[in-house]
Amino acid sequence: SNTIDIREQFPIPIEDTLEICRQLGIKHPQISGKLKVVTTDFLLDFKKQKQLALTVKYAEELAIPRVIDKLQIEKAYWDNKGADWRIFTERQIEPALKENLQWLHPALVNDSGERSNQELLSIVERLLTHQNVKVGGLCAQLDDSYQVEPGFHIEAFRLAIARKIVLAPLALSFYYWTTSELVITEHSLELRRGNVS
Repeated sequence: SNTIDIREQFPIPIEDTLEICRQLGIKHPQISGKLKVVTTDFLLDFKKQKQLALTVKYAEELAIPRVIDKLQIEKAYWDNKGADWRIFTERQIEPALKENLQWLHPALVNDSGERSNQELLSIVERLLTHQNVKVGGLCAQLDDSYQVEPGFHIEAFRLAIARKIVLAPLALSFYYWTTSELVITEHSLELRRGNVS
């Protein structure tokens, strides 16, 4: 996988959206009389290709003028940035990617920061000592071997992906991930050398 980052609800700077609205001759989105920040649902960064901005809408929303205005703003912004911008309806988003994003979502949102990156890295390295094994089953086995509560390893692994300590093949459902498909990021290797906090 060459995906290195997924950001949800990426906010587009107000000064940019105001300028785009001026150029397009459309009214800036507002909420209770205040300017509303326009967000793009998902922004994906890749190692080897340009950014991909994804907007997800219900198919029936695409006929609503207000929604069309917002989409025009997003398209203009991402075109200016040289990113690929795509709109998906709920019928099109790849089932595996959608499932993975739903699975990762709690780790992205509820990261209390209690576990250090060092700790997560050592747990990922523990997984990687096993070659070509399904990650889910391995995590359950390791919970037993280390006599920790069930779910300890899979939760740590999920958090490690959310914090970009390890890369996983997001286009493939997480049920099928094997240890051979995981890659520790350069940044995390720096952690081990102690160069980065």
